[in-house]
Amino acid sequence: MAKRGTEDAGLRRGALLVGGLLLVACTRTPTPPADTPAAESEPDSGLAEAALITADPQLGFATRLAEETLSRISRQHVTPVRLESLSAQFVEQLADELGAGPWREARPTLQETTLAGIVKTLHQHHPGRPILPAVEQALAGVVRQLDSDSIYFDRHQFALLRRPPQQSAGIGVLTASRDGRVVIGEVIRGGPAEQAGLKSGDLLLAIDGQSVAGQPQDVIRTRLHGPAGSTVALRVRFDRGDIRTLHLQRQALELPRVEGRWLDRGIAYVRLRTLSQTTLEEFNEIFLGLIHRQQAPRGLVLDLRNNRGGILDSAVQLTDMFLAGGTILTVRGRKESDSTRYVARPRSEILEQRLPLALLINGETAAGAESLAAALQDHRRAVILGQRSRGEGRLYPVFQLPGERGLKLATGQLYRPAERPIAGHGVVPDICFDDTRARLIPDADDAAATGQCDRTPGARDGEGDPVLEWAGDLLADKRLYRELREGRLATLPSP
Repeated sequence: MAKRGTEDAGLRRGALLVGGLLLVACTRTPTPPADTPAAESEPDSGLAEAALITADPQLGFATRLAEETLSRISRQHVTPVRLESLSAQFVEQLADELGAGPWREARPTLQETTLAGIVKTLHQHHPGRPILPAVEQALAGVVRQLDSDSIYFDRHQFALLRRPPQQSAGIGVLTASRDGRVVIGEVIRGGPAEQAGLKSGDLLLAIDGQSVAGQPQDVIRTRLHGPAGSTVALRVRFDRGDIRTLHLQRQALELPRVEGRWLDRGIAYVRLRTLSQTTLEEFNEIFLGLIHRQQAPRGLVLDLRNNRGGILDSAVQLTDMFLAGGTILTVRGRKESDSTRYVARPRSEILEQRLPLALLINGETAAGAESLAAALQDHRRAVILGQRSRGEGRLYPVFQLPGERGLKLATGQLYRPAERPIAGHGVVPDICFDDTRARLIPDADDAAATGQCDRTPGARDGEGDPVLEWAGDLLADKRLYRELREGRLATLPSP
C-alpha cells in the first residue's frame, strides 16, 4: 500500500512537471515552410509529431480539440486559470482514462514538451483504446472541476442542444438535481409523463438504458427530448419505492412561457417559466389583461419556481418595472474593466412601489431569475417565499469547438445589489417551506451555510400548493405584509 502511494505521488509530480512545459506548446503550432530543407543531423521532433498526427487523423483531431478547449478555458473562464495548470489536469485525466500503468511506464523516458507529444505517447502505450473518446472524457473531467455548471458537450450532446425547437418534442417533465440524484421536479398537466403516473419527487435512474448519474441537467433535458412521435424509455424509482421502466411517446407540448390568473381576494398570479426576448411583452400583456377584466389587484404573486433563467436583459427589464431606482445587478468579468452595472430608471407606475409583491422561488430557480429575486429582496420591494434558489449566478455562453463539439463556460459573475455574489449562495427566501411548514428566516447567511432551506418540492401550481396559498394569505393581510417586507416580524403567525 505504501509503495502504491509513492507511485501515485510520483505520477502527480510528473504530470505537473509536464503541465508546466505546456504553456508555450499549447499555443504554438509548428508549420515549417514547404521549401525548408531537411536537417542533416537530428530529426526535428515537431516534424516527427506532425507526421505521426497526419498519419493518424483521429490522433491529430483529438490533439487539436484538446488544445483549443484548454486554450478557450484559460482565456475566458471567469476565474483565471493558468494554461499549464489546465494542461496538467488534462494529462492526469487522460492517463486515468487510458490506464495509469502505461503512463507510469512512459513517464521515466518522456521527453516530449508539447501536448501533441504527450497525447501521442499515452496513445502509443495503450493502442487498444481509441484516443478520441478518452480525450473527450478527459476534457469533460477538466471542465467539471471549473465550477458546477460549466459543461463539455460531445458531438451527440451538442447536436441535441442545438436542435431547433420545432424539431423537438418532450414528455412533459422538468427534472432537478437533489443530493446528487436526478428527480422529477414538475410534471406538466396532460403530458405523457402525467398519463404514465409520474409525480414530483420520483427518482429518474436512466434514459434509454443509460444511467443519468453525474450527468448535467442540460444533457438530461436534451436526452428527454426528440422528434414528435418517437419513444423514450425511462427507468424510474417511484416515490413509493418500486422501480419500473416506462416507455413514453414524445409529444409536441405547447407550454406558455408566461401565464396568469386571479386568485382569491383580488390577488393576481403570474408565472414565468423562462426569461426570453419576449418575456417583458408577454408579462405586460398577461398582467394588463388581468387588470382589465377586474379592478386593480390587491397584490401580485410572481412565481419563479423552476425558472432556470434565460436572457439576462429580460431579467433586468422585468426587475426595472418594480423598482423606482437603485442598482439591479452587477455583472463582473475576469477584469474590473469587464464589469457592467445595471440601474433601475426612476418612474412612478403601479408596479414600482404601490403594488404588494410576493415572489416564489425554489431550488431550480436559477441565473437571471435569481438576480430578479435578489434585487427585489435587497431593495425590500417584495417578500420571497419557498426554498433557496440554485445559486447559478454566472453567465454561461456556449462556444462551438472543433468537430461540432461545444463548451458551456462561465464567463461572468452576477452580484446582487448588496454586493454579494449569487453563485454558490443562491437567494434565501424570507419565508422558507419544508413541505407544508413555513419558517421565518432571520439570518440568510446562516440558513445558506447550514442548508436550512434547501429542500425543493416542485411547483405544483394549484390545489395543494402551500407556498402559493401562503403567498395569497400574506398579500391579503396588509399589516403582515408590511412588517415582513420591512424585516420587523420576529415570528410568523399561526396558520
